[in-house]
Amino acid sequence: MSSLLDIKKVWDYIGTNLHGNIKMAKITGYGFWIDIKSLKGADKRNWITCLVTSGLAGGIAGWFSVSLSADNIETFGSMTEQNYIWFAIAEIVLIYTAVYTYIQVLKNQDILFQKYNEMSMIGGALGFILIGIPMAAVSPLISYKIGFVDLFLGFAIGACINGYRFYKLHIK
Repeated sequence: MSSLLDIKKVWDYIGTNLHGNIKMAKITGYGFWIDIKSLKGADKRNWITCLVTSGLAGGIAGWFSVSLSADNIETFGSMTEQNYIWFAIAEIVLIYTAVYTYIQVLKNQDILFQKYNEMSMIGGALGFILIGIPMAAVSPLISYKIGFVDLFLGFAIGACINGYRFYKLHIK
């Protein structure tokens, strides 16, 4: 594979010419996750903050999905009793915090990690288009009500496939 954009050549160039100013996160698990021990200082703190806030936002989203039924019957009491607006505001703040901290980590990493991120996101978008959209088109024919989780599943499958492809092509 000889091209101008060969990632291994770029990675070697960065490693030898920038005197260690670029930080490198270790991509492990066949391209499915990042080794947190390889991150240092603010990047490690931001990565953990991103993971925690993403988990909390997902927990709130899950709570919303079970607390409000399709018939607008609240499982955990009425709207006035539960103060749903504060949960919604907390979820928005958590999502923005997760995105901000992820971007802070991403901009400090080397080109290899940034290309890994791009390839994973492109795979996720393709998974959404090639799995999620056809699933949505077929769902009325089989009387299945498609939801956000089904579309996200298509994104996750595509991101995992491309993360693994990146690992095989550029790391292994």
